[in-house]
Amino acid sequence: MLNWKEYTGHQVDIKGKRKKYDNTIYTFDIETSSYLILNGKTIPAYKYDELSKKDQEDAIFMSNMYIWMFGINDQVYYGRTWNELKAFMLRIENWATDYKKYVYVHNLAYEFQYLREPFKMKNVFARKSRKVMKFEIEDFNFEFRCTYMMTNVKLEQLPKIYQLPVKKLVGNLDYKKIRNSKTILSDEELNYCENDCLVIYYYIQKELEKYETLKNIPLTSTGHVRRELHELIDTDYSYRNKVRKSVNTDGHIYNLLLDAFAGGYTHSNWIHTDEIIKNVDSWDETSAYPYVMVTCKFPSTEFKKCRIKTYNQLLDCFAYILVVKFKNIKSKYYNNFISLSKCKSILKGKYDNGRVIAAEELEIVLTDVDFKFLYNSYEFESYEFEEVYYSIYDYLPKQFIEFILEKYIKKTEYKGVEGKEVEYALEKAMFNSLYGMSVTNNIKDNVIFDNITGWSEVPLENEVILEMLQKEKKQGFLSFSYGVWVTAWARYNLLSNLIKLDKYVVYADTDSLKLAGDYDINIINNYNEQVKQKIKKVSEDLKIDINKFAPVDKKGKRHLLGVFDNDGSYDEFITQGAKKYAYIDSEDKQIHITVSGVPKSGAKALKSLEDFKDNFIFKAQDTNKNMLIYNDDQEDYNLVDYQGNEEIVKQRCGCCLVPNTYTLGKSEEYCHLLSDDSSKRSIYKEG
Repeated sequence: MLNWKEYTGHQVDIKGKRKKYDNTIYTFDIETSSYLILNGKTIPAYKYDELSKKDQEDAIFMSNMYIWMFGINDQVYYGRTWNELKAFMLRIENWATDYKKYVYVHNLAYEFQYLREPFKMKNVFARKSRKVMKFEIEDFNFEFRCTYMMTNVKLEQLPKIYQLPVKKLVGNLDYKKIRNSKTILSDEELNYCENDCLVIYYYIQKELEKYETLKNIPLTSTGHVRRELHELIDTDYSYRNKVRKSVNTDGHIYNLLLDAFAGGYTHSNWIHTDEIIKNVDSWDETSAYPYVMVTCKFPSTEFKKCRIKTYNQLLDCFAYILVVKFKNIKSKYYNNFISLSKCKSILKGKYDNGRVIAAEELEIVLTDVDFKFLYNSYEFESYEFEEVYYSIYDYLPKQFIEFILEKYIKKTEYKGVEGKEVEYALEKAMFNSLYGMSVTNNIKDNVIFDNITGWSEVPLENEVILEMLQKEKKQGFLSFSYGVWVTAWARYNLLSNLIKLDKYVVYADTDSLKLAGDYDINIINNYNEQVKQKIKKVSEDLKIDINKFAPVDKKGKRHLLGVFDNDGSYDEFITQGAKKYAYIDSEDKQIHITVSGVPKSGAKALKSLEDFKDNFIFKAQDTNKNMLIYNDDQEDYNLVDYQGNEEIVKQRCGCCLVPNTYTLGKSEEYCHLLSDDSSKRSIYKEG
């Protein structure tokens, strides 16, 4: 790694015909120090957990950048101040002329928080406030892009997944030490700083093998599979016409689809919660979402109003959106299914960690799939359809189904094959993005960044929402209603088995069941047989080779979509609610955990499963996680580093990282947010 002053130019790779741009791979990264100011004293941020609650409240959170790295292909330069970065970027522009240059940063949202003060930003593109995907700088022709958004994996995982010739260096930089721009850095520390840029550089090189130019690389992980499908159906008018018919352009229907959409069912059975259960089996569905996408039927026309009044009037050939009011409703089972967060209104409810056990009255928007399930799993005094809309059921476009199956075939064929690690990683990522692509949010509130006032989110006007719906219809790529029914069908497949096994179900999550006791294995076997018959029917209906639904791996074993597979057994298992469980694996006899906000390695904090109770604290040294605190108004501060070097730090905006402990509890608010939210959409305002 060279000091920025040693830069003497580089080979520029200009691409483009009418609008030229620089295809050189530029990378960027910074290293920062986090610290607290308490009673006029500087305290390293890692000691935050050692402070009293009052001192934690009184502490001022601070941070500063002390070194930046800027890669030009595989040569990395560094500097220590923002003024040096500006001078370096000016040198690049003077050498490379004023063509647009793409700069790649892993977790751009973090760097943006620091860059927003020394530079003026423009064309900031973010999913929501602070979640920056790309931006440009007013005084320079650089566009910064986020490689985390492109890959959805941590930087340290990139070398293994993409078989890169470098690895992220771990442990070479002690983040506990406070540094400033005058801190003397060792060769080992400088190598650590350099390496992060090199990992990004070699990753982008891998992407160029497929996309040839930087401009073509998608901005998001889902974008890769979207691009491939776009290319496949670009001139396929039969595909586009079929999709167009299913895209709804009415504002009210659009809102009802938003209300009807829900994520996977994630819940613990209250009769088993907080108890250590012995001899638990885990059963997982094979690719639950892709399975329903290739075998189930979906709304294929715009929804129209009808006057159906009863359950018996619902016809199997139609998909329905139903606004339903239940009176004196109560679950028939130990497990409970109606999510409180999805109820439009509710009176005198009784709840099981966010799920409705019973209520005097509730109103909810449901798909026909969900309504039919709830009709048979709850008892009630009466129900009333306040609104009903119907659409004709049909399979997804055959071209899309075959595209999904092709991704499944490649993922299966490449798994575990030496020399195909990168291909497997790419195909697996695209296969896993298929569902996400169907609910990609293109209609969301405007996220605006202003250099003076900062972040704001402005709701879309009704006219804009309707225009965007018309645009989706014209494009004919995918319909949001597909995504709504994907999760509905997947929930139905899971829950229809769950209620048959009710008291034996310890825990359920989207596509898996944890079962204990003398449960009837025939329920699983019978369902798997139904899956085989359903695939056979779809294969015959659409004239698709049935072997595509069950490709072979490198050992010649077939993997059928949609069936339940045994995913292991546990000697002991305990859950505290959704996304919170621990177990002792029957094979390795070790404790494992799944807890939102705590990495798997946090299991080492548990001496036994008896520890996994309310108020158990996973300490920061167990989680290795930090809480990120944004500060948009830091004051100038005389920072003395661990070597005794003084510097007046003038860093108005920054991110202070403090140790993040996790206290185990049964609140499921965060879990529902995860399962029910899919990149929040704008709401059409109805009078």
